Amino acid sequence: MDLTTLERLGFRPDDAAAVLDGLDRLTTADLAEVERLEGVLRSNIARVERRFNPVEGPTVEHRLGTDFPLLVALIRVAPAVQAELVRRGLDDETAWRSVADLGQQVHVYRLVHGRFGFGGRPWVPTNFSGSLVWLGRLQYTLEPYDRALGVHIPESGPLTPKLVDESLELARRVALRAYGEFEITRFTCVSWLLDPGVNARLPETSNVARFAARFEPYGEPGDGTRDALYFGFHRETRNAETVELDGLPQTSSLQRAIVAQLRDGGVTIQPGELPLDG
Repeated sequence: MDLTTLERLGFRPDDAAAVLDGLDRLTTADLAEVERLEGVLRSNIARVERRFNPVEGPTVEHRLGTDFPLLVALIRVAPAVQAELVRRGLDDETAWRSVADLGQQVHVYRLVHGRFGFGGRPWVPTNFSGSLVWLGRLQYTLEPYDRALGVHIPESGPLTPKLVDESLELARRVALRAYGEFEITRFTCVSWLLDPGVNARLPETSNVARFAARFEPYGEPGDGTRDALYFGFHRETRNAETVELDGLPQTSSLQRAIVAQLRDGGVTIQPGELPLDG
């Protein structure tokens, strides 16, 4: 494991430095745990239809960073996940870009908690089975039981209509071919960014509002308070932490819309769908 590998996996310089420093400080017990985790992670690779979470459970605090042994194990198996995506027809660069979601997860953890660590255990079964591809601005996950490609919005810049159009077109060409053995009939997006109350408070020219307008709502919405605070303000409430709305920044129209909606009934996670040719 070296700096080049970490850069390929999307690690920012401060996070990469923390990984490399921590490797030299692993104990014998730590290394045994890394080996164990690596083994169970490898058992999930290529199980895109029958994927499971081999590391289900709460995060584990560690002196070198939250879930550091798991993070090391994920880095070790990442080349095998990349190889699975290449086997499915992705070019080498796109496959590395897809597994680089790992570095993105670590980056967001630092933004939220102010320190190095990893908090993405729930995301492991998808992005470490070969079920996730990152194509331009958006990410896509195979959702075989919904006959869909799930659309996800990484925290990586503006969500302009042009970038979204380009990404959706890539998905129609690249992702559909990668999962060609499955019947896929639509795109789905299950996100707090599709909350109708939030979007009603945004200007029509808002990138978020124009993105949400692409999707037709379906199903029952869920509670989106935690997601809105986590991704909108980098505040964690998973363990019942208190967030004072008056203290939240409101420097963007989206942040102002979130705060107003939280005061007026709350933010929901809304499922939406988009035809493949839409």
